[in-house]
Amino acid sequence: MSWDPDNSILPSEERDQEEQARAWYDEPTRALNRELVSENMRLKRLLRENGISWDPRLTLDPDDRTRGTWSSSKRPRTRSSRGPPSFSHENRHLPVLPVEIQLYILEYAMTSKFPIIDPLSKLNKETLVAEEKARGNQIAIGFLATCKAYYVEGTRFLWSNNTFVFTSHVALRNFASVSLEHRRGIKHVTFRIIARYYDDEERKHLAPYPSANDTFFKTINLRTAPRIREDTLARKGFRSYAWNQVVDFLDAMRPPFDPDHPKGQPRPRLLPGLESLRMDFVNFPDSFLSPGSGNFLHGLASHDLGCSLNELQLTGLPACDFGEELVAELSGMVKDDGLLLRSDATFVYSGNQLRPMAQRARRWMPEWVPKVVRSWRALADEYARSKGKTASTEALHPHHRHSHIHHRMPPAPKEEGHPNSLWKARRTIFKRIPVEQDEDYRIWAEFDRLTGLPIEPDEYDSEEDEYDVSDLVCPHCDVMHSPFGDH
Repeated sequence: MSWDPDNSILPSEERDQEEQARAWYDEPTRALNRELVSENMRLKRLLRENGISWDPRLTLDPDDRTRGTWSSSKRPRTRSSRGPPSFSHENRHLPVLPVEIQLYILEYAMTSKFPIIDPLSKLNKETLVAEEKARGNQIAIGFLATCKAYYVEGTRFLWSNNTFVFTSHVALRNFASVSLEHRRGIKHVTFRIIARYYDDEERKHLAPYPSANDTFFKTINLRTAPRIREDTLARKGFRSYAWNQVVDFLDAMRPPFDPDHPKGQPRPRLLPGLESLRMDFVNFPDSFLSPGSGNFLHGLASHDLGCSLNELQLTGLPACDFGEELVAELSGMVKDDGLLLRSDATFVYSGNQLRPMAQRARRWMPEWVPKVVRSWRALADEYARSKGKTASTEALHPHHRHSHIHHRMPPAPKEEGHPNSLWKARRTIFKRIPVEQDEDYRIWAEFDRLTGLPIEPDEYDSEEDEYDVSDLVCPHCDVMHSPFGDH
């Protein structure tokens, strides 16, 4: 059965009410409260069954003067009051490890060689590949319950030595319970955004394969969650949760509420020290994408989270109008002179299971398509200074892509140690780019500041070594703008 785009039923973008209600119910604080209430009721029942009443000294009667007058002689000696067993008289013969060795062991126990998926949240096995499901425990979390010192030091190692993958915006929001001190040190995270589809009828929905190499040769049967049929027509039919899911992920990155935060000062974002972000889009076929919350997405990416990243990695986005629009909006999170990397899909959800794309053909790995974001602004600043202006600004005109002015932020830091450029007049910038997906090895690449696109070393031609910066000058407002119309 082949995929026919003309006969395909396109979904309407909508958040699923059932999933939203379940996420609210499973929120960690509410789940913990339910467990504590249930435990308290079991203890009360146990006391009643054994004819034991509550200790009168635990009453909250304000007139009870005997409350809280336990003498130290009657107080039982706890393990902490007796001191550690290694220092007691009976255990003096036992060896005591130096503190440095204990910290080395603790750091090793709290460090995982694999990314930790959805920390502090219940794992959804549908968002894991088979290899991730079989891994089991990756860290010795029991160390944190040993003593207060191990808890403090182990928690610091846990959040500073590991990388994290979030498969739902709910898990990302739950991460706000981590202390700001630990969240501030996280430099890189990965979002695994799996498009979800819902239908109140039993039918198949075929879509093209997400890989650019197999789009016209293979199809996948989209996993569709069944929905209860309702009498109203307002929620009837085929639904998707793709664009809005991206909005929810970015919305979870906004500053969480902290009652102890000083008044009058801006609250930090969820991950204030984040420098690079990877977003893996799964099952986002071009023919099933529909316009979503464009204005809200632009406000989040370009304003609330604008110019906050040095590098943004995007995989699995289709090369269609909606996909290109999403790339343009997400690039607003990257600083000037920052690096934007695009690549083929990393995962595909087919056969009722999430599968890695590279697993089907180990002989190749998807390569990155790099671009430097808004590198032309350095030229615009120079042009503005040559005209006696203080800085280059984007004027307010209807012909601009966005009808409001974007404030300038500090650019991405320069990378040192790059080779010399062969171009004399042509302005370029060097960046280290990864060779393949999921590889840490990087090589130097040279980019044209005017277009932001890479230049191959063998492209040098002395006759083309010229530069006319005035081509960026807008004839309507005499201000330089991007040649691509981006902001």
